[in-house]
Amino acid sequence: APAATQTLSDRKATPPKGVLDRPLRILLAEDHPVNQRVVQLILAAHDVDLVIVDDGAQAVAAFAGGGFDLVLMDMQMPLMDGLTATRAVRALEAERGGAATPVIMLSANAMPEHQAEALAAGADLHVPKPITAASLLAGIQTAMG
Repeated sequence: APAATQTLSDRKATPPKGVLDRPLRILLAEDHPVNQRVVQLILAAHDVDLVIVDDGAQAVAAFAGGGFDLVLMDMQMPLMDGLTATRAVRALEAERGGAATPVIMLSANAMPEHQAEALAAGADLHVPKPITAASLLAGIQTAMG
């Protein structure tokens, strides 16, 4: 029986475990409660410490506090959008001289120019909305890989 259990857990798409010996700290910047909940539910089964903020300004403030392994950034939010917030995050990192934290842009805008904008702002990749477990986990795996 233990062997069968092992194969089951091997097949689950999980962010790489070997990278960290602690939960992955993820910052989610998303203004829509339903989308926040979707990400929460997808990540609930994984070893993740999820911090949720409602807009870009809050995301930059939370990020400034440090300690995040990954940022999930909604492209369109009130007050400060995801592109502006990502540029601010990259500026903070440049100031501190640390390694860049992976940023995944989440957006319903899946047009090539929107993807290009996200990458130009400093995002590592773009995951289209509606977010699925497969697309989110694959994106996290790619960003952390």
